[in-house]
Amino acid sequence: MNFDNSKEWHWFKGGILVSLLSVATYFVFAAIAERNYPFGITAGFGFIAGKFGSLFEGLNENPVIKRFSEKPDAFIEFFLLIGLVIGGYAASKLSNTFSPETIPVVWEKYHGKSLVKRYAFVLVGSILLGFGAALSGGCTTGNILQGWAHLSLGSIVAGVSFFAAGIITARILYPKTGGGNDNN
Repeated sequence: MNFDNSKEWHWFKGGILVSLLSVATYFVFAAIAERNYPFGITAGFGFIAGKFGSLFEGLNENPVIKRFSEKPDAFIEFFLLIGLVIGGYAASKLSNTFSPETIPVVWEKYHGKSLVKRYAFVLVGSILLGFGAALSGGCTTGNILQGWAHLSLGSIVAGVSFFAAGIITARILYPKTGGGNDNN
């Protein structure tokens, strides 16, 4: 089965589908978790941490680990994480756009071919991203897709911060890309 990937979806069509998903997941999570829980994936990582926490004596009493080990919404979000990986892989294979790369071309242009340097940046960036998600009370998915839909001031501030930090980070890591500087 081949899909035509020559055209991108119109932003309005994608927006309508994301909105419908947002509303549906809001009600599904409310029914399953018995509270109005926004859609996101942060609790899925918490579920994984909770399972690792149960392997070590004393960590089961930690209220955060205990919460993620026992709540059904964390278990559901764990499967959302798995679905993101499987869905992304399946979509790229079906559209014939799958092309794994160890070091992206733009990274190599600015920072060289060192795998150690690349993975060190990825590790540090992942830790900072996780810290930011914990600090803002959720990941970009939960804050932007759900929080903005509910006009949550905290989510709006978090989302704006995510975008600003992303732009600043991109300008630091890739100072001459974008706009008219692509040929440099």
